[in-house]
Amino acid sequence: MRKTQRIWVYGLCRYDWKIVAIKKKRWPFTGKLDLPGGKIEHGELHFESLKRELEEELWLGQKDFEIWDILGVWETFSKHTWKDEKLDEHIIAIVYEVDIFRIDLDFIENGWESEKIFLIEKDDETFEKTNIFWKALHFYNSHS
Repeated sequence: MRKTQRIWVYGLCRYDWKIVAIKKKRWPFTGKLDLPGGKIEHGELHFESLKRELEEELWLGQKDFEIWDILGVWETFSKHTWKDEKLDEHIIAIVYEVDIFRIDLDFIENGWESEKIFLIEKDDETFEKTNIFWKALHFYNSHS
């Protein structure tokens, strides 16, 4: 089993008094809701990485959103198989608060990562979410 450590950046994105969520279609997160974001590329500043991810995953322009402060940093661990390789991942997630001014809810990312964009209530407990999404949402609700 290969051990990895990854640093990711996410946005807890607010739009029209709701939270923006992406339904994942990639294993091991298939069907779960996640925050927009992704892996920080080598040599990329985490703030710039979040801008890139918001543009890619939500099809936003630079004037369509504003990134605020870091909401928090959370860690999670995941053991799973990806492309016939067993992984033991340690994920460090930097989560920012983001306000979105315009979004196309019918946009579907051309890549293979996400399936659909949703707006959910900030206290939503009905949809299954990734660990980082649960942690960030719980923290956000207890401090807002």
